[in-house]
Amino acid sequence: MDIETLRILLLVSMLGIAGMLDVKSRKIPDVIWLIFGGSGAILYIWDYNGMTPYHVITIFTSVFAGMILWRWRIAGLADTFAVLAMTVILPIHYEFVMMPVMILVTSFFLVVIFGMLYNVSLNLSDVIRSKKTDIFSEFSEPKHKKIFAFVAIHRKRKYEKFVIPAENSMKITPHVKSFVFLSSRRITHRQLLQSNEMYVQSITPLTAYMFGVAIFLLLPEIFSMLFLI
Repeated sequence: MDIETLRILLLVSMLGIAGMLDVKSRKIPDVIWLIFGGSGAILYIWDYNGMTPYHVITIFTSVFAGMILWRWRIAGLADTFAVLAMTVILPIHYEFVMMPVMILVTSFFLVVIFGMLYNVSLNLSDVIRSKKTDIFSEFSEPKHKKIFAFVAIHRKRKYEKFVIPAENSMKITPHVKSFVFLSSRRITHRQLLQSNEMYVQSITPLTAYMFGVAIFLLLPEIFSMLFLI
């Protein structure tokens, strides 16, 4: 088994384990990134001749993309660690493809698309059920924010466990609310039981999407490994 195949196995295994934990609890132990990222780093002892200036550019680009995720609160710290670990394990494949960047960008695009479809479907359901054209009537917000909210947030369902609040009551007028997008505050178990009317944003398991995208991008190599077994 060559070094490139080992790197592919490390990448897929890491994202598979992290993705399952992300779906189950939205929590991923940092030790996963240390184990797999460290293993990928050790492989450079036998593969140091393969490093090129393009690898260095890829590493800096991937690290920058991961830090943007964390700095702008687009994703969690675990997702940033996932990008950094991918950068160590398999920075380049197919000669020129920046794998961490490709996996991250594609996964994020899919998260946004499916998230918007999910929010729109739930909000349309509320509109039909309540027969109200303005489902955000309790919010003191301009029309363009309400249009954005229609695709970005939804009223919490009883079955949802991993969500963050997307609303905040006004201090002066408690019954009037405002939107809070990309909040870092999670809803507690007590709030989940008591506040079924709260508007929320879902905490999407980004690493699970990364796993799916990685499998798709590396499908030819994965098929080759299976046939060789």
